[in-house]
Amino acid sequence: MPRWSILILDVAIVVMCFTAFWFFRETLSNNNYTYFLLKIVTITGIYIFSSTIFRAHHGVVRFSTWKDLYRVVLSNITAIVLFTIAGILANSTTNGMECPVKFQLWFGPMVGLIILAMQLLMRFTVRSVFSYLESNIPKEKKSIFILGSEHDSVLLAQSIRDENQNPYKPVAFIALKEAHVGKSLAGLPVLSAKEGIKRHMERYNVQSMLLYKNQIDMMPKEFYDLCIVDGLELLAVTSYSKFKGDENDQNIPTIPQINKIKIEDLLGRNAIEINKALLAPYFEGKSILITGAAGSIGSEICTQLTNFKCKRLTLLDQAETPLNDLFLTLSTLKGDIKIKSVIGSVSNEAKMRQVFECAQPDIVFHAAAYKHVPMMERHPSAAVITNVLGTKVVADLSVEFGIERFVMISTDKAVNPTNVMGATKRAAEIYIQSLFHHLKETKPEIKTHFVTTRFGNVLGSNGSVVPLFKRQIEEGGPVTVTHRDIVRYFMTIPEACSLVLEAGCIGNGGQIYIFDMGEAIKIYDLAEKMIRLAGKTPGKDIEIVETGLRPGEKLYEELLATDENTLPTPHRKLRIAKVRQYRFDYIRPRIHKLITTAAEWTQPVEVVKLLKNLIPEFISQCSPDYEKLDIENGYKEELPNEQKFIDK
Repeated sequence: MPRWSILILDVAIVVMCFTAFWFFRETLSNNNYTYFLLKIVTITGIYIFSSTIFRAHHGVVRFSTWKDLYRVVLSNITAIVLFTIAGILANSTTNGMECPVKFQLWFGPMVGLIILAMQLLMRFTVRSVFSYLESNIPKEKKSIFILGSEHDSVLLAQSIRDENQNPYKPVAFIALKEAHVGKSLAGLPVLSAKEGIKRHMERYNVQSMLLYKNQIDMMPKEFYDLCIVDGLELLAVTSYSKFKGDENDQNIPTIPQINKIKIEDLLGRNAIEINKALLAPYFEGKSILITGAAGSIGSEICTQLTNFKCKRLTLLDQAETPLNDLFLTLSTLKGDIKIKSVIGSVSNEAKMRQVFECAQPDIVFHAAAYKHVPMMERHPSAAVITNVLGTKVVADLSVEFGIERFVMISTDKAVNPTNVMGATKRAAEIYIQSLFHHLKETKPEIKTHFVTTRFGNVLGSNGSVVPLFKRQIEEGGPVTVTHRDIVRYFMTIPEACSLVLEAGCIGNGGQIYIFDMGEAIKIYDLAEKMIRLAGKTPGKDIEIVETGLRPGEKLYEELLATDENTLPTPHRKLRIAKVRQYRFDYIRPRIHKLITTAAEWTQPVEVVKLLKNLIPEFISQCSPDYEKLDIENGYKEELPNEQKFIDK
C-alpha cells in the first residue's frame, strides 16, 4: 500500500474516534455541537502534521516492527500535546466567547489515547491477518536440524520458522553440550550429538543441518566428518537480518543467506585477522607493483591492498582477460587508489624497465611464476625463463630503482625439490637471498629489503585439486587421484595473502618466511569428503580412480629441508627458515649460464642438468630422463663449501 493510503487510514481513525467520543460526550452533557466540524478539521490537521514529522505512515503495515510502532506513539503524543496547547490557548484568550477549538482540557488526552490504541490495533490486525493467511498456505518445506542450543541458535530457529518464504522447517536442535539435552527450546527438542547423528536423522526424517558460519571453527573437526559420512547435508547461514531498511526507510523482510558448506570451510583452518594497524604505515601513500596480478595469489594481494591508503597499484600480467576482469573489479571499489593494468612478461627486461620508470614503485610483490609441476617437467626452459630470469629481472630493477621492499612468493616444492618447477623456484630464492647479502656487504647504502614467503597449496587457486574435483563431481565422475597415500598442505587464498603482506612488512631482508600450514591433508580423503558434500556416495555414485604419480610429483610435500631449522617471529603463523646462504660470486655466473642455456631452447635434459648442478638436493621423481642424471651423478661441480656458502 502507498504511504498516502496509510495516512488516510490513520486520519480516518482520528475522525471516527473523535466523532464517537464527541457524540458520547455531547449526549451526556447536553451541550450543542455547532463547531463540531471546525474542531474535527483542527484535530485532523494536527494529526497530519505530527504524522508527517515522525513519518508514522512510512512503514509497510504488514511488516510493522517496534520501530514503526515507536514512531506512531511519538506522533500521537506530539498531537495530544499540540491539541492540549491549542485548547489552553483558546480557553485563555476568548474571554468567555465561544471559540471553534475551545473544549475541556481532559478531552484532548482522552481522545488521543483512544486514537493511539486504534492505530496500533489496526497495525497489529493487518500483520496478524497476513501472518495467518501465509502460514495456512500449504508449502512443502524441508525438515532441518539446527546446530547448537545457545541463544543465537534459538533465534535462528525462530526466525526461520516465522519467515514463511524460506523452504526450511526446524524440527530439533543438535547440541554437543549436555546441559540442554532432553529439554525443549522454542518448542523444539534438544538432541545430543553424542547419541549418534544417524539415529536422529532416521527418527526425524531429516537430511540437512543448519549452522552459523562461525560455528564451523567452534566444533571439533571430527564432528563434521561424522556428519558427512552419515550423509547429513551441512548448510551455513552466512548473513541474516530479519528486516532491512532501504533508502526510503521502508521495512522489507530478507531471507537468510543459506548455502551449502564448501570443502574450504572444513579443513580446520581458523581465519586470520590481518593487523591493519601494524601494516598501514608500510603501505600508506606508497606505489606498489604486483607481478602475476591476475593469478589467484596476485589478485587477492591486490584486493587486500585496497584496504590500505596506497597511492597507486600497478597490476602486471601476461593474461589479458583475467587482468582486465581484475582491473574492472578493483576499479569499482571505493577509495582514492590509482589502479593501472599493464600487459607484459617479467622476463622481458626492456618492458619491465619501462614499467619501473612509469610506475615508480616503492614496493614490489613478485607473484608471477609458472607453477604446474607436470607441465614444467616437459618445458624446463620455459620454467627457467619465467621463474628464474623473471625473478632476476625484477630483483635487479628493484635494486636499480631503489625499491624499499621486494617480496617474492615461493612454494613448499622448493624444499628438497623433486621437480623442475620446485627447482626453479629454489634457484630464484637463492639468487635474491645471495643478492641481498652481497649488497649488504658491498653497497650498504642500498636499502632494498628482499623477503621470500614459502607456503603450500592454496584452496581455490587455478592449480588446486579442489576446482578439478568439483568439476569431475559435477560431471558424474570419476574423480581422479594420483595416489591413495598422497598428502598436501592447504591454506585459503585470503589467509596466504594476509601472511604474505605481514611477512613482507616485518622482514628485514634476506629471510625466507615459512607459513604455518596446519596439518597435512590426504588427497584421497579430500576427494571422498567432497563427494559426500555433494550428496553422493564414494564408490557407489561416483568412483575414485588412482592414475599414478605424475612427472615430478612426490607423495609428501615439505616446508623445510631436512638440514634446516626455523626461528620464531611475532606472528604465531610465521617462522623464519635458517637456510644455507650462497655467495653471490658463486651464484651469479651459474644463474647466468642456466638462463642462457634455457634461452637457447636446448634439449630439456641440458637445462635440468644445470639446475641439478646448482641445487644438489634436486632429486627427480617419476621423470625417467631426469632420474638418469641423478644416477650418473658425474656432472655435479665439486667445490669446497667455503667457496659456495656464506659462513655463519
